[in-house]
Amino acid sequence: MKASDASNDESLLRRLAEHTDETATVALLVALCRQSPELKHWLWEDFARDAKVRAKFAKLVATPDAKFTGGFRDLTPDARARREEARRLREQIPARRYGGLTWNEVTTLVRHYQAGTVDLGVFLLAHEWQTSGKATPTLMWAGIELLELTVPTGRRRPLKHLNKALAFLKKYQTPTQRRASFGYADWWKLHALFYILRHPCDSYRTRDLRNHLAALGLEISAKDIRRFCTRHGIRRDMRAGRPRTRVRVPASSSGA
Repeated sequence: MKASDASNDESLLRRLAEHTDETATVALLVALCRQSPELKHWLWEDFARDAKVRAKFAKLVATPDAKFTGGFRDLTPDARARREEARRLREQIPARRYGGLTWNEVTTLVRHYQAGTVDLGVFLLAHEWQTSGKATPTLMWAGIELLELTVPTGRRRPLKHLNKALAFLKKYQTPTQRRASFGYADWWKLHALFYILRHPCDSYRTRDLRNHLAALGLEISAKDIRRFCTRHGIRRDMRAGRPRTRVRVPASSSGA
């Protein structure tokens, strides 16, 4: 092991040995405030100035089995009205809110186009953490989930898949190399499907998918995107004019 690697690995020991739960909590809170303007605003404005917000948050904290997957706006007094609207929208677009497909149907397509047998969630965690170069709040949350899937139960499968993902990303370090490994066609289709997973919508405009792919350096024709959507039953928004407003759905109903 190189000296630099040993030094980096020692940082984990230091965090475990030199921190208490209290100091680690403060460190996490500071890191989250630096990365999340929404958290800073909520703490400074809503939490600090509104007793109802503090009471609602205190109730959430005091209920160990409460499952909360909303955002900061959902901790404000008018959250009930927004939840009711979200429920109404979910009823209009039941489970098939990914262009007419379910979450499981889209992830099945992802695995169809994915090279190798690496677990999709583990692969995305490794890929996005490597791409961002730092632990964002989303990656922190996902990283905790990875540890909870392995350490308490002793399951090694997620760690084996993490090793596979890291090996793949190291072997094909550049987007061009990874694209060549997957095959150009499968590579752009994977990114199109990732976009669909992250943007639940009744239907998708070809233009939006093209723009997303173009931002990744993938120049795909409208004809190819239309053919891809037709092949897999992904509904397209073919109305003229402005793009349709995307339906926002709480994370708790995404269904993994």
